[in-house]
Amino acid sequence: MQKQKKSIFTRTFAVQAVLPCLLAVAAAFVAWFQLELSDAVTAGYLLGQLPVYALLNALTAFCLTLAVYLFAGRWFVSTGVSGAVWTILAIVNYYTRDLHGSAVMPQDVLNLGTAAEVMGSYTLHVDAKVAGIALLYLPVLALAFVQARLERGRRGVRASWPARLRRAACSLAGAFAILYLGYFSPWPVMPVGDYGWNWQPTYYTYGFLAGTVRATSLLADPVIRPADATEETAADALALAAEYEPAAAEADPQDYPDIVMILSESFYDISLVTDPQADTDYLANLHGLENSIQGHVVSPHIGGGTNHSEYEMLTSNSLMLAPAVTPYNWLDLDGAESIVSYLKDLGYATLAAHPYTGSNYNRDTAWVRLGFDETHFADSFPTRESYGDRPYQTDSATYRDLEALYEAMPEDQPRFAFLVSIQTHGDYDMNAPELDLVHAAADYGRYDAEVDEYLSCIALSDQAIGELCDYFTQVYEETGRRVIVCLAGDHAPSFIDHIADHDGISDNDLWMLERSTPYFIWANYPLENAGQASEADPCSRMDLCDLAPTLAEQAGLPLSDYYRYILNMKQEILVQTGGCDYMDETGALRAYGSDPADDALLRGYFALEYGRIANLK
Repeated sequence: MQKQKKSIFTRTFAVQAVLPCLLAVAAAFVAWFQLELSDAVTAGYLLGQLPVYALLNALTAFCLTLAVYLFAGRWFVSTGVSGAVWTILAIVNYYTRDLHGSAVMPQDVLNLGTAAEVMGSYTLHVDAKVAGIALLYLPVLALAFVQARLERGRRGVRASWPARLRRAACSLAGAFAILYLGYFSPWPVMPVGDYGWNWQPTYYTYGFLAGTVRATSLLADPVIRPADATEETAADALALAAEYEPAAAEADPQDYPDIVMILSESFYDISLVTDPQADTDYLANLHGLENSIQGHVVSPHIGGGTNHSEYEMLTSNSLMLAPAVTPYNWLDLDGAESIVSYLKDLGYATLAAHPYTGSNYNRDTAWVRLGFDETHFADSFPTRESYGDRPYQTDSATYRDLEALYEAMPEDQPRFAFLVSIQTHGDYDMNAPELDLVHAAADYGRYDAEVDEYLSCIALSDQAIGELCDYFTQVYEETGRRVIVCLAGDHAPSFIDHIADHDGISDNDLWMLERSTPYFIWANYPLENAGQASEADPCSRMDLCDLAPTLAEQAGLPLSDYYRYILNMKQEILVQTGGCDYMDETGALRAYGSDPADDALLRGYFALEYGRIANLK
């Protein structure tokens, strides 16, 4: 025993084991810095992470080094391998955040196929930040070189079994202590429950790896129970819902209109955040659309996350209660309440369509679980028309194919057709400049070509809107079938923050504007509230979760209690999921959780929502 203790404290042990371990920890700080750079974290946030959260993230990165060391038995190998992994992850995260609008998230594990398809459509530019992240691997290699020099003569994988067991025990104990004390103890370094609304506040405040660990822990129980999700709160909310008076007269059941709902890929008006000085009104048809209600919906993400927008659009459930998941991949949607179940209860035949693969976001399974009678994917869109070299079917062709599917639906039932389009999907440098239909005079540097192609895509989408409305006008004239159409963009284009006017718009306002996509509700018969707009908000915004209840109200359908509550809440809270803030009826942004009195309506909403989704875990 004395001999063992003596060997532990020898100079050789300190040089060959302790010092290389400390150098590995130093390399882990480099990994922390690389990952924060990849998330576009500002200097202010980095200073806010020091020293507690910087240390937590570095030690979390060090856990991977310990895992490699358990098997390799050499610190220089462990440092080099883990450093390479973190460098690759940082570069992948940079491109994912830049092109998709969110960081690499743990839920993406079940979405690798979709992610690969999406990333494959983009051209990846190696800019200064990517080069900087890559070059930061050089100090890691330097530390590994020093470790190799210090560890000369030590046995690694060829050590005796007792030595290997001691190494395994120390490595596992170290990793356990870091993760337990950092995240899972009764008093963790990273607070429990501080993950909501969206990924940025958590990832920016506590660091990429700390946020990832917290998001991963939520996957085991992805639906967060609000503190006020009690039977009493829900009962009070239902009582309030009963008092709501719909803004449109209720239709006779024999006269329910057909409903067409479209989630339009990357349909956004960049003039919200910048003046493109375009040579063409790329939204001329939308701006001139009569007999319509128009405004903007606030989507859950910026620059990506179609599935999140789609889920909120169909279910009217805020993803604040399930912030760390891709809904179609992680929630069991069998029996889920949505506009699909709502309309089927009213006797509607239902159809969902997307001119791409069914495996994309697991729609082929999710739509069936949501209860759609029919689901259609690429093979049901035979027109195969594209814009230049862009591989995606145009909205015009997609709508023509949708019209054929619509006409084949049962004639003796009201019809609900839901479409997710794809024409305006990124990237936006696929066509030659001479194919651009719209040109921006503003100087956007390296994004000039992308802006022109993107605005050209929007112009084509706008043209297709006019064609679709003309078709349904003809349907009414020839058959008398009443149709109400609702279209909304799913998110802004991936480059939007790069071209936005950061100097002329406050951070909070910009945050909301970058999430505000156009929507309209139009009918081929006189629409009772056509032309209505918000007096408090010049953008006439509402939450994406509010769109289905608003559509049902304007269609004159009998409203569910849930829809009634949302519409009642919308009179005082215009937007409930816009980042960390919500927008009240005056257009002012408020921070959720800062004033319980102000949050009363939201707390009632979340109590009702939890009752709808608690069984979907």
